[in-house]
Order: sequence, then structure tokens, then C-alpha cells
Amino acid sequence: MKKKWNHCTEGWVHTKEAINEVGCIHSIQGYDLNYAYVILGKDIGYDKVTEKIIVRPEYYFDQNGKRTAGYEELLEYITNIYYVLMTRGIKGTYLYVCDENLREYLRPYIEVEDL
Repeated sequence: MKKKWNHCTEGWVHTKEAINEVGCIHSIQGYDLNYAYVILGKDIGYDKVTEKIIVRPEYYFDQNGKRTAGYEELLEYITNIYYVLMTRGIKGTYLYVCDENLREYLRPYIEVEDL
């Protein structure tokens, strides 16, 4: 099922269209939801060799977020964004993890449903 990107940022979560749209960190900021659905995109992953969470700046498209940030700052910024998103669900949070290594790394810590 395809979803449209959020049509507005302010008050988006309270609009009737929100149920059929996908929001971003800016449109959900300050809100808690009964359930959150979070996509961990290609911008974050796991390096099996170093055994560390990594970010891929080439897949992070918020120009304001990466304009002046070095790798370590961007790592902190992106992981904080995902932390905020993953803590918006009061009753639960569903994750879709794009990076296979990160999915494998997280598997012991979260309940997994195969689709």
C-alpha cells in the first residue's frame, strides 16, 4: 500500500488526511500517538565489522541537518531523530528497518513479525 507524504507540517497529526499519509520528524514533533510506525531508512545501518551503528550521509536528505555537520555530529543527529520517532508510540511502535544488518542487530531486542 502506497502512502502520500504529509500534506502539511503544523497540526498534521490531527487532520483527517493523516491516516493515509506518512509524516516526518517535523510533522510529528511534540505529539504522542497510540501507535507509531517508523521506517528506519537507508540513512542508518549497522556495520558488522566495527559492531557499531552507522549513518550514510548520501541517504540523508535534510539539507539543514547535514549542511555543516561532520560524520560524528550527523551520527548523533540522525540517531536522536530515530530515538524521538521510536518513542512516540504510547501503546506500541512498529519498525520497518531497511538495512539488513541493522535489522539483524535489532532482532534480539524487539518482537519481530514477518510480513
